[in-house]
Amino acid sequence: MIAPTRPIMRYHGGKWRLADWIIAQFPQHKVYVEPFGGAASVLMKKPRSHGEVYNDLDGDMVNVMRVLKDSTTREALAEVLAFTPYAREEFDIAWEITDEPVERARRTFIRAEMGFGSAGATKGTTGFRIDSKRNYGTAMQVWSQVPDGLRAFGLRLQGVLIENRPALQVLRDHDTPHTLFYVDPPYVHGTRKMASACYRHEMDDKQHVALLDALLELDRMVILSGYPHQAYDERLAGWRRVESKAQIAANRGSGARTEVLWLSPNVPHADLLMEVA
Repeated sequence: MIAPTRPIMRYHGGKWRLADWIIAQFPQHKVYVEPFGGAASVLMKKPRSHGEVYNDLDGDMVNVMRVLKDSTTREALAEVLAFTPYAREEFDIAWEITDEPVERARRTFIRAEMGFGSAGATKGTTGFRIDSKRNYGTAMQVWSQVPDGLRAFGLRLQGVLIENRPALQVLRDHDTPHTLFYVDPPYVHGTRKMASACYRHEMDDKQHVALLDALLELDRMVILSGYPHQAYDERLAGWRRVESKAQIAANRGSGARTEVLWLSPNVPHADLLMEVA
């Protein structure tokens, strides 16, 4: 199978650069669940599991995954993207709402790739991205490569259950004896450099506490991503904690932040997949 070589799209908080480090922490598991799937960067890079679940509350992102998974709609999307110029007019139209799945996915890709900053796909509005002065690949050059990468994403999504439900419900529904949850919620507001909202479905501090309480009630293995935060450390006392420096999209990728993984006590040291009985 052809493996994806770049992220599905520019996505705020996406884990493409960190995915290899995150996957290296994964223990043996049969079922793999991402309750906050986003752009699915970790899912795209990890080996297949016996059962896999992608979930996100953002209907636009779920629609993209469903369009990519189906070969007919994926080919249709690749064709219309290939004929879509990198243009301000296309970007302006992409904010208009449509219910047609392929066109909805096309507009999501346009907002993600042509929008200024990394949150074009996930927030209400952003400006048009002009990167003609860059010494490396310009935004226009990157845009021209998008259609060719869709097949690899779609093939990796084969066999994945794609859901559009509240994360806490997904956690409860898939708490099986051999499940690994990789939980990557929106960053706690107090840890962000950007003051404005970055997602259509944000989480306030109370919702983060509710998530932590739900994770503590699970019987199965959990790996949680986030920036360093006292509330997380206090509530997850007894969980293993590992850190890595990560490049962030701010300042055109020049910034660095500390990314933390909290691993539940029942997560053994990594050995990825279990044999399926």
